[in-house]
Amino acid sequence: MSVYLANLNRGRFETWTHRPEIPFDAVTQVHGVMIASPETLPCEADGIMVSWNEFKQALAIKTADCLPVVIEGEKGVVFLHAGWRGLKDGILTQPSVHLITPMRALIGPSIHDCCFEVSPDFKENFPASPHFSTRDNKLFFNLQAEAKDRLENTFPNVQMETSPICTCCHPDFHSYRENKTKERNWNLYIKG
Repeated sequence: MSVYLANLNRGRFETWTHRPEIPFDAVTQVHGVMIASPETLPCEADGIMVSWNEFKQALAIKTADCLPVVIEGEKGVVFLHAGWRGLKDGILTQPSVHLITPMRALIGPSIHDCCFEVSPDFKENFPASPHFSTRDNKLFFNLQAEAKDRLENTFPNVQMETSPICTCCHPDFHSYRENKTKERNWNLYIKG
């Protein structure tokens, strides 16, 4: 049973707390910026790009606090695992993303700035970002807002949606930050 569902223009986004029993394409995620296509699977990457004509089965991205990002475009879809490292290194603006001519993007359940406490030297990864805040002498970072800004600055016409669910706060989701779990949330994009 899914614990989160969002409808997009060309399909739906679902988050499951266990491996779903449907066929899907997935990559071996490595916290990088590589984006694969279904014909190159299996491989190490942090995203999958497929044209609408070649879209055969669901796409899957696993997370435990990182951002699952689905980007629908005129020519296809890109589904990404965007942790802070991938975000810093530009996974959202890779050439594969440009190829689909992005129109709509959804950032699924992930850790929010209420829980994403970082060390002061973390600012070096995003030196120009306005998305840091301080509470009780602790530094926090808003990963969703940073991702949203990067997508909107690169693709000004993209329609954005962000899940209100923080995986660290919400007991129905797996969170590495909360309890170092090895379990993962299975995020699916299903053409529909």
